[in-house]
This record gives sequence, structure tokens and C-alpha cells, in this order.
Amino acid sequence: MSSVAPETIDGLLAAGAPKLSVYLIGAGGCGMSGLGHLLLDAGHSVCGSDLVWNEELRQLSARGAEIHVGHRAEQVSRARPGLVVYSPAIRVDNPELKQAREMGVPIVRRAVLLAAMLNRQRGICVGGMHGKTTTSALLAFALSRLNGKLSYAVGGLVPQLQPHARLSPEAESWFVAETDESDGTLVEFRPEYSIVLNVDEEHLDYYENVDVVCRHFEQFGQQTKREVIFCADDLRLAEIYAWHPRAISYGLHSLANYRLVHLQAGAAGTQFEVYTAGKSLGTFSLRLRGEKNASNACAVIAFLHRLGFEPERIKAALEEFSGAARRQELIFADQRFRVYDDYGHHPTEIEATLAALKSLQPRRLLVVFQPHRFTRTQHLLGRFARCFKKADHLWLTEVYAASEPEIPGINGTRVAEAIRDQGQAVEFVPSLPELGPALRKAMLPGDVLLFLGAGDITVFAHEFCAQLGNELMQPKEQLYAQLASRLSRDSTLKQDEPLARRTTLRVGGRADFYVEPASEADLAEVLRFATEHKLPTMLLGRGSNLLIKDGGIRGIVICLGHANFSRFEIRGNTLVCGAGLKLKTVSVEARRNGLAGLEFLEGIPGSVGGALRMNAGAMGSWMFEVVESVRFMDSAGQAHERKASEVYVEYRGCPLFKDHIALGAVLKGTPADSETIAQRMNSYSHKRWESQPAAPSAGCIFKNPKTIPAGKLIDELGLKGTRVGAAVVSDVHGNFIVNEGGASAKDILDLIDVIKRKAKESRGIDLETEVQIIGE
Repeated sequence: MSSVAPETIDGLLAAGAPKLSVYLIGAGGCGMSGLGHLLLDAGHSVCGSDLVWNEELRQLSARGAEIHVGHRAEQVSRARPGLVVYSPAIRVDNPELKQAREMGVPIVRRAVLLAAMLNRQRGICVGGMHGKTTTSALLAFALSRLNGKLSYAVGGLVPQLQPHARLSPEAESWFVAETDESDGTLVEFRPEYSIVLNVDEEHLDYYENVDVVCRHFEQFGQQTKREVIFCADDLRLAEIYAWHPRAISYGLHSLANYRLVHLQAGAAGTQFEVYTAGKSLGTFSLRLRGEKNASNACAVIAFLHRLGFEPERIKAALEEFSGAARRQELIFADQRFRVYDDYGHHPTEIEATLAALKSLQPRRLLVVFQPHRFTRTQHLLGRFARCFKKADHLWLTEVYAASEPEIPGINGTRVAEAIRDQGQAVEFVPSLPELGPALRKAMLPGDVLLFLGAGDITVFAHEFCAQLGNELMQPKEQLYAQLASRLSRDSTLKQDEPLARRTTLRVGGRADFYVEPASEADLAEVLRFATEHKLPTMLLGRGSNLLIKDGGIRGIVICLGHANFSRFEIRGNTLVCGAGLKLKTVSVEARRNGLAGLEFLEGIPGSVGGALRMNAGAMGSWMFEVVESVRFMDSAGQAHERKASEVYVEYRGCPLFKDHIALGAVLKGTPADSETIAQRMNSYSHKRWESQPAAPSAGCIFKNPKTIPAGKLIDELGLKGTRVGAAVVSDVHGNFIVNEGGASAKDILDLIDVIKRKAKESRGIDLETEVQIIGE
């Protein structure tokens, strides 16, 4: 929808150019409201709209911005802006956006304008799927205390950064920005430095697959003028940036340039030590808790140290940062509802928590709040009245005293009145026992229910969830609830889960139950549960070499996708690999550690477990040629280990794993020069990309007959380009069927039959499928 070229934006922002009137569509979002603050700081006038009034809009309005509630075309007509900016949440048919187009007003995406403003100063971009807000806020907070001259744009409300975006008037100022990758605008930024925290299988509604996401981050790194600071513990980032000429790594990894060690968590927060170039920078303290926060802080430390700040000054700046409390805990989930318990009891915390849960896109967000302490309620009454705007239904209980004496006139009834004065409906339920029936009557399938407060509301929340779990459900729902109760909270369990997006071919029906165990103990529970209830199980790896029929899979589909099954360790000349580890990652880590012999794994789009099951091969090598030992689990949940020499294997198969689940393997390498290994991997990669299609596929469809390779046969039969629906025989390689978008499993199966009939009729050859075909 953007109609403005980057050079046009540069001209509008240039020194001496006339000040603009800018209209923000979706002004209440954290990113858009932050952009509003930057524009106001630059002297431009700001107007805009959003669907509901919130604190972000209030802050803009207090600074002179003209804000409207609701999107209406006449608001743009009256404003007559020189530029219109829209957020990623705005639809093409938005009436204000349509009016701007009709008026011929320049239109630009939020990130494009933010990038243009950042690119005019000394940009520092913080990117990644998780932790961007905390990291960018921590960096902005620390840098403001170390340097003073600073611009920043943080994508969340942070109490110590008010407002959450600021523009310094000095051209040489640092500009810290949280950069969003969800809509493809990451590559608009050309910062001086960038910090990249992680890459995950996210935003696949926008990106074709995670490899495209990785290429997006790779381009982002190439556009960074100086150093890219990346997390060495993230295996995808290691693949992207390990060979970047200006990359600096951080994290727990033994090869990280800035290595985090001696991590200790306590009641007051987290302590850790950072080493670089073999020397300690000292021990750092954070008020934030957890390994991820410590890792993200290590990124900030690495950057500040690269700028030349003394470690003692960095320590002092970091330990003052308090962050934003967001502690949502999922305490109940089934196919009907999700219930969360949260300690939040301050308006800022409440707004942040409601915003986070709204991002789950529930049918409705139902909220129960117990005010905490009379003094807090009295001092913050006005803010409590306005902080629940994102709640679709709100219940309020009596104030939890926390040993404070009662203040006359300050109680739950008074808070409810203040909320109603703001035009929001609220139900006041003074007694917790009365609350249960009211909640249950209101709840509908698809709702998310949130309990908020620092008092005894949490006890009631857990009791209420126990009642939900005891409710009568259908047999399938009962199985789901029973299995969920036997798994740890870190495991993932879903019912009627679509499997198409979990295969490289992008086709397939639904699984009755889909589970990603968080540990071997949880995996054992799943297997025992399946045995007890006579449920079939199927193991799903990375989804390559697999065709799932449109009817889906009955029983339980197990995927070892949790990070605990993707662990990696070097022991001498061997690599200890979890079953969920990507084969490409194995080859990259072997190269990084100077071990040869595993280069052929670079091009196989699967996991260690899948490669063991299939005895996968490429470039003339096979998986079990490099296996020293395997670890696996039987149907009773018992784990075993066996030497590779004791395991029978065959062409494209290992019978052991037909009824056992691979947990991992020890792979053997040969010491060699990393450059030599890299050259061999590059040649394999080049050969693969020249000979294999890029579109979604399952790999080779047919086994090679004895007399002729399957791909050559199909080519000679003139079948390249043959299609059934959106399933097409690849023009690049005849033994590949690609999904051009929207193909069904039936399309692919029908196309397989066409190829098999032609081969039989024309050459007398019976083609045998190599791809696994499963499901109903």
C-alpha cells in the first residue's frame, strides 16, 4: 500500500524542509504512538486515530496531537495531512487509508518512516523474534545514562522510559530502535550497528518458510554498516552470521566472542560474568530474572564495550534498570478456554499484560482484577479507571488489604464507579465465592480468561480451573484433558492440529492430538498414555520426505521440536546431537569445530531423528556411516543406547526406528581445516541449489530404478511441467513434485499415479515411491 519511495521520505525529512502534518492510522499501538512522539520531537504536527482510547493516545494528546477514536474518512479530509502513516494492523479497505489515496496524499508504512528517521542518525537496531522490547529498552536506558545524547523507539511501555520513543535534535546522536520483522520491513533499516537476538519459526503467514525469514535477517546483516552483534546460542543465527566479516557473537556458547558464564539467579534478580578475549569484564547484576534476560543483557554489554565504555560504568547503568513485569502463567487450557494467572497490580503492568494476551487473538479477553492495598488504590485511582480498555469483559473484586488499614471511601465499589465513568462496563463482585458462577455463565469457547492481582486471587484462580477440568466433556476432549494433566507446562499439546504447515510439501490434514514433549520424561508419559488408551502414535520430524493425506492422522502425532531435544555438544572428535537438531546445524557446528565427514548433511532438509529413521543420504554418503551410537526410547517409555555396529540398516531405512523413537546420536568426525570443510560444503550447497527446486516439495518422490535414475526417466518421458491442480512436476528436477500454492494431498497422489502409469506403459518400469505416504 505504500506509495512513497525512500528518497521522497528523505526529502520530506531533510533539514530546512517545511514541517509536515502527519496523520497516523492506528495511532494507539506502541510502535505507531512511538512514531508520533518522534514526529512531535522533530517539530511536525501529528493527528491520527485508533479504535479505542488508551494510554498511548492520551500521551500523544497531552503533547498536542489531535486524536480521534474510530476510523472515518472525513477525519483525513479535515486534517489535510502532508503524509499518512499506517501500522501493519491496518487493512487495505480502511476508510481513512482509502480517503488518503483518493486525495493523492503520500502514504507510507510505519517501519519505512521509522527507518528513514533512524538512518539519518547513528542507528542501532535491535531485532529478533523474542526479547526485542526488553533489550531495546535496556540498551536505551543504559546508553542514556552513559552518553546522554540519544534517540530511541521501543515497542512497548517501559516505566523508566517516558515516553517510549524520543528523538534527539543532534544529527550525531545514537538512535536505538526495536525493529520488527513480521511484515518484511526489517530490510528498510541501514543501521550503524545491529543486535540480533534470535530467529524462530514465526510470521509464517507472511514468509513462505523459516529459510526465507533467515534470508531476510541475512540481508539485514549485510545492510548493517559496522558490526552485527548476534546470539551464538541461536543455531540459525550461527548459520547466518558466523561467517559475516563484521559479526560479533555473545551468549553461553563456548565460541562466543562475549561469553556469559557463572549465571546465578536469586530473589533480587540475576548475576553473571562476561568474558571476552580470554579476560573477564567482571560480574554484572540485573533486576530482571532468567537466562534469556541475562543473555539479552550480554548483547547490550557487548555493544557498549565495543563503543569503549568501561565495564564498571556499564555495570552501574544496567543494574538500575527495572524492566516491565509481565509474568503471565498459563494455568489451564483445553479446546474451549485458556486461563492465565498474573501478579500484575499496577496500571502499567495491567496494560502490558492485557496487550500481550490480546495478541493471542482470543474470541474475547475476560479479565478479573483484585485491587491490592488501599494506599495504591487511592493514589492511582484515575489510572486504574483507564487501564482496562483492552478487556472485553471485566470483573472487579474487593480490595486486598495486605495488612493495611482501610481508607474510608477507597474500596472495590469506588474503583468500579471510576471505570464506569470512563465508559467501560464492569461487574463488581465483592466476594470471591460469588465470582465463580458469574464467570462460568459468561465464558464461551475461544475465550481467554485472565486473573490479575497480588492478593489471594491466585488461590481462587487455581480452584476455578480445577472445576473447569472436572466438567463433563466428550471422549476426545476427556483424552485431551487427561493427557494435558500428565505433561509438564513446558510441553505443547494441541487438538485437531493442522499438519500442512509442519511439512515441507505444505499439504496434509489434521492430527487428533499433536504434542511436543519438553523432556524425555514427558515423551515417556505420552507413549505410556497412548498404550493405555490404545491410541496409535506417529513421529513427525522436520516434515521432509513426507506426504500426509488430506484426512489427517488419527491418534497422537509426536514432534521432538522442543529445544531440549535439539541440544548439541562437542566431545573430542564426536558430536552429541539431539534427535530434533537440524542436519544443517550439525554440519555447520562440525565445520565451526574443525570436524570433517559430515558436510553431506548440509543439504538434507530434516532432523537427526529423521535421518536415523531413513538412513538419509546425499552426495554419496549415508547417515549411519558417521553414527557411532544411538539413543532411543521404546513404547513403554524406557530409554536405551546401542552402538551403531549393533543396529541393522538398509537403503533408505533403519528397521529399529519403525517401532522405537530416536532420541539422539553420537556422530563421528575427522579433524580437518575449517576452510577445506567450508569449501566442500559450499560446493555441495551450490550443486543442490542448481539441481533442486526452491518451491515447497517433499524431496525425491520415487526411488531410483536399477536401470535409470527416476529424475532422468521422468524427464525422458516428457513429464516435466505436468500438473494436477497446484501439484506440478518440477522443471528443475523431474523427481520432485512441487506445491505451487494450494495443492491438496490428493492432487499430489493423483500426479504420482500419472507418472507411475506413464513409466509402466512406456518403459515397463514399476516406479516405487521413496516419499512416506501416511494418513487417511
